[in-house]
Amino acid sequence: MIPQNIIDDIRRSTDIVDLIADYVKLHPSGRNYKALSPFTQEKTPSFVVSPDKQIFKCFSTGKGGNVYTFVMEMEKISFPEAVELLAKRTGIDISRFTKQQKIQNEENESQTGTLRWAARTFHNTLESPKGVQGLSYLTEARGLSRAIIQQFGIGYAPDQWDNLINEAKQASIPLANLTELGLTTHHKERGSWYDTFRNRVIFPIFSIGGQVAGFGGRTLDSDPRTPKYLNSPENPLFEKSKLLYGLHAAKDEIRRSESALLVEGYMDVLALHQAGITTAVASCGTSLTRYQAKILQRYTNRVLFVYDADPAGKKSMMAGIDTLVTEGITPFVLELPSGDDPDSFVQRAGKEEFLRYSEKNKQSFIDFQIRFFTQSGNFAQTDVKAKAIRAITHTIALIPDRIRQELYLQELSEKLGISFSSLKELLVIESTMRREKNIPGENSMRARPTPVPEKKMSVLERTFLKALLESSFYGNAVLEFAASHENMLTLPNPLAQNIFTHLIRRYHSLSGSPNDHLDIISEISMFSEPEARNLASGLLLDQPVSKKWHEQTDLNAENARQCLASFLDAFKSLVLEPLIRQKEILTEQIRNENDAALETELLREKITLDRKIRKTSDDLRAMIRSIIDNR
Repeated sequence: MIPQNIIDDIRRSTDIVDLIADYVKLHPSGRNYKALSPFTQEKTPSFVVSPDKQIFKCFSTGKGGNVYTFVMEMEKISFPEAVELLAKRTGIDISRFTKQQKIQNEENESQTGTLRWAARTFHNTLESPKGVQGLSYLTEARGLSRAIIQQFGIGYAPDQWDNLINEAKQASIPLANLTELGLTTHHKERGSWYDTFRNRVIFPIFSIGGQVAGFGGRTLDSDPRTPKYLNSPENPLFEKSKLLYGLHAAKDEIRRSESALLVEGYMDVLALHQAGITTAVASCGTSLTRYQAKILQRYTNRVLFVYDADPAGKKSMMAGIDTLVTEGITPFVLELPSGDDPDSFVQRAGKEEFLRYSEKNKQSFIDFQIRFFTQSGNFAQTDVKAKAIRAITHTIALIPDRIRQELYLQELSEKLGISFSSLKELLVIESTMRREKNIPGENSMRARPTPVPEKKMSVLERTFLKALLESSFYGNAVLEFAASHENMLTLPNPLAQNIFTHLIRRYHSLSGSPNDHLDIISEISMFSEPEARNLASGLLLDQPVSKKWHEQTDLNAENARQCLASFLDAFKSLVLEPLIRQKEILTEQIRNENDAALETELLREKITLDRKIRKTSDDLRAMIRSIIDNR
């Protein structure tokens, strides 16, 4: 097991703002950052990141936590895998804690581990005698270097029915894992299993964080009946519409250069990266989806389409333009010479010529659309031309920025010789039709989900928990008191009690050194219930218990004192609350009791209860005064 202090070091070395910026586009908002939620689709930002406290909270879904919980949520991995991923990111070596048996056990138990194992197995096969055919294809036929093959983890599945199955048996990988991930297929007639990928070059497809999500396989079989490309089947870890091939390697350069290069295939991405053009990504063999456009928009507002110049490629670009502009991205289009694709062009001409050609020949999306309809003959007749103009205006209507709409409309008016007022009228019609048209589809916006309600909790319980959580930033005073008087208090809300019990248990586990105290941000990822993590994150992002804290000169000391006072006051109220509620019930029973003897008995109980309430209140008040005065 990795020691807790190492886990804490990894967390402290990972800046949550830098991490989350790899997944969403953050905007400053006071002391925090805000963004559109990465967990759902929304129009108004509800996702908040606190650099001070190193936590996040998504108010549309209720999810929250620290760097570990964010990575676990986004990459769909376990806590140990999140620790390993962030350790690599921060450069902290944890190899001495990850024994081979432990690694193997994790791979046996998790689908992400199985995907990593499969990727290594395919790559090792490519480098072995079994992979001669695949390696020859990549290096000789396609001109890839060993360095780029290694960087992207390209592999090979030999022309055998059970090579991966046999490798899995030796590695103790369950057949069920292979089946769930689509790496094996069941033969119904024979009642047996066989490898899904056979005689194919294998391209691992990575998530943004660099985790293997699935595979694409290019056949080396000359049989025309064999599909040229085969992808992993859709599953919770592999959704093609939400992945961009090469983004894990391109994201930093895309952000730096403020531009992305969008191509069609794996080989295009690899050839461009090999040439040093490292902003290239591909849409995994599918038409560009709304989700993929949203991912690109996190890194840049400018995308250059470089699809094949054949009719199919041009139609894909036409559809992709609409998808990109809807997300506020400005698309440009580059048409390569006839017979060329990005792979062949850059390998023949080289990086500098590719960049020179791109700069000289890239078109605005309006110029490309006009050229597309002109070449298609759509501008030859008046009625067909009107439809083409409506199609271009429809694209402009998709742009969310009204000023940009006006500018593009003026550009279209000048280039087509049509009055601006006529195009403006058409734009209004297209915008109205778009608002009224509510047909669900792959590229339509999903309805924003109703925020997940937290279990009903009183204001008093929230105040108590917030003070308890905040107190950990200033030492153990509050936790020490809470641990000493734990038996006096049971929180009515189960979630609140879960957090309270966890913190008390963790306090007792400390070594006893006066310098030891809980790192509450690390503790968040250790809560047994996800709802507890979400609640704690939200409470820590709320306004401080005392708004006067930031006005104090001795900030930490006053913060700690105010936190303790608030906690103790809430503690007192929570202890007295059930007694007071009991008194209210007794009072109501006395008021409604008609039997004199029973009424007398109830009055005696009430007198006893009143004394208990007074004594408890006095004892708590004296105890609190003593604690506060001694701090």
